[in-house]
Amino acid sequence: MSKSSNAYNAGIMQKTGKAFADEYFAEDNQVVHESHEVVLVLKKSDELNTVVEEILLGSHKADNPTLVVEDRAGFWWLKATGKIEIDCIEVSELLGKHYSVYDLLVDVSSTIGRAYTLGETFTITSELMGLDVKLKDLAAA
Repeated sequence: MSKSSNAYNAGIMQKTGKAFADEYFAEDNQVVHESHEVVLVLKKSDELNTVVEEILLGSHKADNPTLVVEDRAGFWWLKATGKIEIDCIEVSELLGKHYSVYDLLVDVSSTIGRAYTLGETFTITSELMGLDVKLKDLAAA
């Protein structure tokens, strides 16, 4: 039987009593660490394979040099600093068929960050929308 560091009863969850309390309440564990990393997990499909390979790792790679993409069997795991953005109008043009932001959202499996749509653009960001940056108006977009 193999043990995974992500398995139930791993790490701090293996500990009980005073050992658990000492680690759980340790000063290092009581600090919120700021992060500007975002993660987007997408279910693989012909459309999303094209989005990842042709747009995110292709024509838009220079726009987000921190982007890391991992092929995880049936999913694409994407991580970047700041934000990941997908313009579904551009995807439609590339695919040669209509592809809406709602088509994309069906295949979004998981996110870390603040996800929102504006028009036909999907964004996941580390910014506090409305606090760090002013919310965009649809008429201005």
